[in-house]
Amino acid sequence: MSKNDKVVVTGLGHFHPKNLIDNSFFNQLDIGSDAQWVTERTGIKSRCSVLPPRDLLSLRRHEVTLKQLRSEGKVMSIAQMSKKAWETLEKRTPNGLRDLDALSCGTSVPDFDIPANACTVAAEIGADCFSFDINSACSSFVVNLHIARSMLLAGSAKKMAIFTPERYSLRLDYTDKASCVLFGDGCGAATIELGASSGFELVDTIVTSCPEKYELVQIPVDGYFFQNGKAVQKFAITRTISITHEILERNNLGITDINYFIGHQANLRMLAAAAKKLGLSDDQHLFNVDLYGNQGGAGAPSVLSMNWDRFTSGDLVVVSVVGSGLTWASALLRKIGSSAESVGSQT
Repeated sequence: MSKNDKVVVTGLGHFHPKNLIDNSFFNQLDIGSDAQWVTERTGIKSRCSVLPPRDLLSLRRHEVTLKQLRSEGKVMSIAQMSKKAWETLEKRTPNGLRDLDALSCGTSVPDFDIPANACTVAAEIGADCFSFDINSACSSFVVNLHIARSMLLAGSAKKMAIFTPERYSLRLDYTDKASCVLFGDGCGAATIELGASSGFELVDTIVTSCPEKYELVQIPVDGYFFQNGKAVQKFAITRTISITHEILERNNLGITDINYFIGHQANLRMLAAAAKKLGLSDDQHLFNVDLYGNQGGAGAPSVLSMNWDRFTSGDLVVVSVVGSGLTWASALLRKIGSSAESVGSQT
């Protein structure tokens, strides 16, 4: 691979809705998951939603339907969420939209069956390019990076944008204390280019699936999110560890060679267990799940974006994620060039 064949993540952005849902919210649901229970079991203290707490309570009590809330204009679209994340990216990378020739979107809670939700995102940000969806739930960010990298190296595109808008709060069963306490809404955005001189060089990616376990995590048509929590957590910890070791070994690296690790933001207890078994120090492990909950495919890229000003040239970052399918994926990134201007975290 020549210098000009480097695939580089040149920009990152993130967005979290303004409606803060702290653990005291669950005291009102009468499902046996009070604030203390949630904190102790998950390590999650709060999360954000596109809906205010009063509307989430109305959904829980069947006083209103999601269709009604949509018709009243109360539900932020994934295109609107993506634009907010894009605005963060553009503050750091002013030429984000310039020469963009492809755009992909990974969302688990789409606005449309057709058209591709990526087309609505492209229209919202003013991008005139080939736009398509790639949904792999919580592993969507790395899966999108993997496919974008392949497209760029094959010459199918020179510059792409990736979005991961997620709104799990719209499809949760608020009588299921094991799952409704975990999730929040958010969006990640990234640009990826061939031959750029600054950003994160995308050194390597790995993606794989175990389709026979597809039933373990689902959102059925017109249904609520469901997962076999015990089985999924065990699988997620095991696969996070194995795929992290795999991507390091095939690049002749070890745990002590990397500067930072970002895992799927499922819950802090799971992440801490995986980090401990990997032998990571507290300084190496980056996360935001304690404040923003499980944001699906938006979790890992939002952590990367929120730490934008932390990284310096030469830093190695591993992102390992697990999603429905079941699918797991890992990306190895190396910071190159000068650091872009930081805009700090945005909620």
